[in-house]
This record gives sequence, structure tokens and C-alpha cells, in this order.
Amino acid sequence: MVPDLAPGTSHCQACGFFASELPIQINSVDRIDEDVRERALKPVRLANFQQLLAECADYLPRGTRLLDVGCAHGWFLEAAKTRGIECVGIEPDVDMERRARLAGHDVIAGFFPAEMPPDMRFDAIIFNDVFEHLPDVSVAASVLSDYLLPGGAVIVNLPVAEGFIFRAARLAARFGVTGPLNRMWQIGLPSPHVSYFTSAALSRLFTTAGFALLRQGQLASIVTDGLYDRIRYDRSVGALKAGALYTLAVAAVAFSKFFPSDIQYFIFQRQVP
Repeated sequence: MVPDLAPGTSHCQACGFFASELPIQINSVDRIDEDVRERALKPVRLANFQQLLAECADYLPRGTRLLDVGCAHGWFLEAAKTRGIECVGIEPDVDMERRARLAGHDVIAGFFPAEMPPDMRFDAIIFNDVFEHLPDVSVAASVLSDYLLPGGAVIVNLPVAEGFIFRAARLAARFGVTGPLNRMWQIGLPSPHVSYFTSAALSRLFTTAGFALLRQGQLASIVTDGLYDRIRYDRSVGALKAGALYTLAVAAVAFSKFFPSDIQYFIFQRQVP
């Protein structure tokens, strides 16, 4: 790994994997206005979740028992339950865990896998914009089989390193415009990004852990509706900076349709020895 363009980040030039040493400060840093974030994010996330559930329907039939790692407000749990999926979430942020419980969801408080009850087993485990936040992805991948029934599936949707917006942000940083790349790493937020995978690097990690890639697809990376509010839910971002980031993001949307989406999903299946 060699130092990369954002503070505290590094890059493997052989495989394209990016990593950071950014501190995870869940429950100790209060920079996010959660009410603003909920109003801004929920419509976008629910739309993506409905697309994801539709495209993964053959792996998530009615009656599937599913674990949502980092379930946050419980929006995916909400969407999945409407399709007859039995859901359990696990969430380390105490405020998010409280909100999910108040919404009527079954939620385990704490980090995955440290707080997982050892006897729980699922047909499927999903990471929605979570896997890139985990401090040790190798450990997380290696223990997934412990919580899956034979032939169980793991669904990961996350931002990828080959996405147009991530690559454009790195290019801008080379010319001294560091704001977009810092934002993509979520520097200073309670749960920054710790990893950016290429599709090949993510597949290699899961193959090593005993899984086979079944399907890969794309989700919308930026939706302009509510975008300004999504930028401003970080209380440290002033109006002028938010306006600049919004302008750059809207411009990126116009170009990104010609390139791979920054948000992709992967379905892996546990291989039975």
C-alpha cells in the first residue's frame, strides 16, 4: 500500500484496493443532524432498496430469514418485511438502534460480529452501504459462514473504486480540489469509509472466505432530489461549501450515466464443502 490523495488513505497499485486509517467514532462524535438526514435520505434509500429487493428476489423468497448488518433507521428492514422476509438487524449507533426499535424492528445493539449471538443462523446476510465502514473486512468475511445456513447468500451493496464519481474526485484532488474526495471518504464523520474496493478485489476477498459470486449489478449513485439536504446533514458543512459540493455533484450526475455506477451490489453464496 502506498499513500493516496486523501489524508490517512492508501492505495494498492497492484489490485486497486483503497484503505484508510480514519478513526471510527460511533457514539462519541456528534456531527450529523439525524432528523435532516432522515428527511433527505429515506426516499432515495427506499427506492434503491426496492430495486435491490426486486433484482435479488430469487435469492430472497418469502419466508427468508435475513440479517441486516448496520441496519441504521431500519429502512431496509421496512422494505424487506413488505415482501414477507423475516428480518433481524444489528446496529452499533445507539441513536439509530433506538429509532429502528421504535419503528418496530428486531434489532441487536452493537457491532458485527462482536455482539452477534453465537446460535443465530440466517438464509441471507446483507450489508447496505456498510461493508466499506467495517474496520476489518477480512475478519468480517471470514466469519459470515458462522451465521449462515448451508447455501446461504451474502448481499453487499457499496461504493466501488472504479465508479466515475470516485475517480473524478481523485482526479480533482490531484489538482488541489480535495473537498469531493474527502467527502467521499466521509472524513471527520463518526463512521468514515475504511475501504474502497474494486469489483475484482471484493470478489477475491469473498472467494478466499469460501463464497462464489452469483450476480453483480448497479444501483443509482446520486439522486438530485434532496441532494442539498443530504450534504448539509453534516453540521460542519456551511452553506457556501454545500453549494459548491452540490454543483459538482450535479455536474457529475450528467457525466456518470456514461460510466459504471459508483454504487454496485454483489450476491455471494456460501460454498458447502
